[in-house]
Amino acid sequence: MDMKGYYEDMIGLEIVGFRFERDEHGDDQGWPVFEVKDKQGHEFDLIVSRDAEGNGGGFVFVEGV
Repeated sequence: MDMKGYYEDMIGLEIVGFRFERDEHGDDQGWPVFEVKDKQGHEFDLIVSRDAEGNGGGFVFVEGV
């Protein structure tokens, strides 16, 4: 899988919301979900996972703010 291309598809998206989404295992906080909109106005979710297999919610570092 071309991971560089996969992540480059996110360039230009606008974050319009955020939520935690619980899974069937009842994790403490669940999955971090960013609600985004592309330049054409289509809305969809970016879900942060700890790995590509979807073994639970993960963590994103925010640096330089």
